[in-house]
Amino acid sequence: MSVAPSSPNRWSDLISERYQCALSSDLVDWFDHEIWRQTGTSEYDRPVTPDELLADAPDAIWPGLMPCDLLPIIGDSIGNWLCVRIGENNRMGETIQWYHGGGDWMPWGQRLSDAIVFEALVDRLPGPRRQLAIPAEIPKQNFAPLDDPLVRWAFEQQTPTVSHLLTTDAPCDSIADTLLSSHVAEVAVRCELVQSSLHQRWSDSVDSKFAQSIGFDWNDVVQWRFDDARMPNDAWRVIARQLGLSDEDRGHQDWDAAAEHGKQCIEQSPDLLWPWDIAGYAEERRGRVADAMDVYREGAYRSTFTDQAVRINTHWTQSQAVKFCVARMQQLEPEQVFYSSYLKSLVGNNIQRSQNDVYQYWIDQSKQTVEDAERLTLLMRAGWDLGAASMDHYANLLEAIFDAATNAGQHARAALAKAHRQCLRERYEV
Repeated sequence: MSVAPSSPNRWSDLISERYQCALSSDLVDWFDHEIWRQTGTSEYDRPVTPDELLADAPDAIWPGLMPCDLLPIIGDSIGNWLCVRIGENNRMGETIQWYHGGGDWMPWGQRLSDAIVFEALVDRLPGPRRQLAIPAEIPKQNFAPLDDPLVRWAFEQQTPTVSHLLTTDAPCDSIADTLLSSHVAEVAVRCELVQSSLHQRWSDSVDSKFAQSIGFDWNDVVQWRFDDARMPNDAWRVIARQLGLSDEDRGHQDWDAAAEHGKQCIEQSPDLLWPWDIAGYAEERRGRVADAMDVYREGAYRSTFTDQAVRINTHWTQSQAVKFCVARMQQLEPEQVFYSSYLKSLVGNNIQRSQNDVYQYWIDQSKQTVEDAERLTLLMRAGWDLGAASMDHYANLLEAIFDAATNAGQHARAALAKAHRQCLRERYEV
């Protein structure tokens, strides 16, 4: 490792002062031992320099598209980022994977090192590797974990049980169990295990072109990939005949396991949408409509940027509602949706209308509260539930978030919102 700066202020002190926050111990090590000077070999291989983070408008921030409590730390070659999230306690810690193509995000660990460990091991976990989009190039084609300085650093921050995984050829289930029991990237690991639990072997051979060639609507196929029980027997016979499969190749989903992973993720990260979708649908499959409605109703207020719909195959309902859980509520008990102005705004496939209505709903809610911390939460929802329609909206919103965060004593979030606002001003002139 390189030597930390010899000046009275270490890099971590400068970052802490700039954003008025406390850093986790591994972030202190990352900055002060200048791990960021190294270049990795994996997908996220391009650390942001402290000098850039200390700027008034850091280049790595994507204002408006990126939630304003995220600060990018490591990027890839196409604009995706590992970001640290600043909490209401003025601490910088949890690491979020943010995808530039749609603004989707997912927690990858409570520490930056956990996120790097997860990325190093994800291809060795159970289940299919399903990305949010098809990359133009293989992002890990030159990945050499034993020679990667970022990976080596990340594993050095772990317990011996976890660090041992870097150099051993452990079974995939064992790797997942070790990460979960060690509380490393738990939510991200469980998302992979949900996909593994619901994966059907036949689906690997059926893409949209194949579906069209045998006369099936792709949306129906996505629905069957999500839940085998929704596939008509005659449809299965067509697929089986075309692929030379037998009934032994059908199904094999474990919805009980998927539901348990969903519930665990709800406890750990209740602001994510996809665990509520999975847990609610599991109750629906069991015939527990009232329980399913309770879960769906709670999940409906989570951000659509956290639904992981393409990876989990919940996007077959997007013509019915913006969010899967609302589409299911509309099918099960439509009157509950009808009498809620918020839920009703999510019905249908007019994204722009829903976006405007939802944005205004949260703005109106923020004006009705006298608590600054609650106002801050509501303003954040206005910006990143379905997103705002224009950058002009974000200009006003970020200023309101700055004021609410300052008044709530959340000075770190205020400082970061101010940086996002400056990025917006310099890049979009708004």
